[in-house]
Amino acid sequence: MEVDQLRAQMTDSDPSKRMAALVSLRFLSDEQALPLLKEAARDSVPLVRVYAAIGLGKKKGDGGFELLLDLLNNDTEASVRAEAAGSLGSLGDPRAYEYLTRAYFEDIDWIVRYSVVVSLGQLRDPRGYDLLCDALGSDTDMVRDAAISALGELGDSKASELLLPYVGNPDPEVRRRVAEALGHIGCDACEAALAYMAKDDNPKVAEFAEYYLDYLRKNERK
Repeated sequence: MEVDQLRAQMTDSDPSKRMAALVSLRFLSDEQALPLLKEAARDSVPLVRVYAAIGLGKKKGDGGFELLLDLLNNDTEASVRAEAAGSLGSLGDPRAYEYLTRAYFEDIDWIVRYSVVVSLGQLRDPRGYDLLCDALGSDTDMVRDAAISALGELGDSKASELLLPYVGNPDPEVRRRVAEALGHIGCDACEAALAYMAKDDNPKVAEFAEYYLDYLRKNERK
């Protein structure tokens, strides 16, 4: 679909058509798509703004980063703020660290904090370690689970001490995440834990543990 057609569709009174146009922006260049995404970020319908926030995480250009910050800090809908946080992580811009950290501690909605934790894992900024340790103790399971994965992405060996107690968690999805995180960290304690987890009763957990254990052992031989 041509740019002019998408621009016209973006003005349609039907929000579903505007959202469909936003999905189609992935076929345009960053330069072509960004002006349309900026317009959609001001749409009166929250779900349209959600789609715009997602798109802004995929299309880079002048003003996109700043617009995501504005959505993160000021949008009235938690779903929009959460997607803005997620897109800041997708962009991989280290400037996002400060704003994501602030949102984690100031936003009252768990879905925003969840997205912040995921994004800090994507950024792999070592400054995020303390925040991720805090998130690991969250009462919200999804925030805790995201912190497990994000600590693995950071790769700090200190995190292994915090993750080892979750090796025996009753939830197999938690154990799977722990196996993956330990595999990314790759310390001696991680390898020992993975050897234990490779015998897990859950096939998926055992599969992940075996994969990362094999990966670590192969790297040792190099």
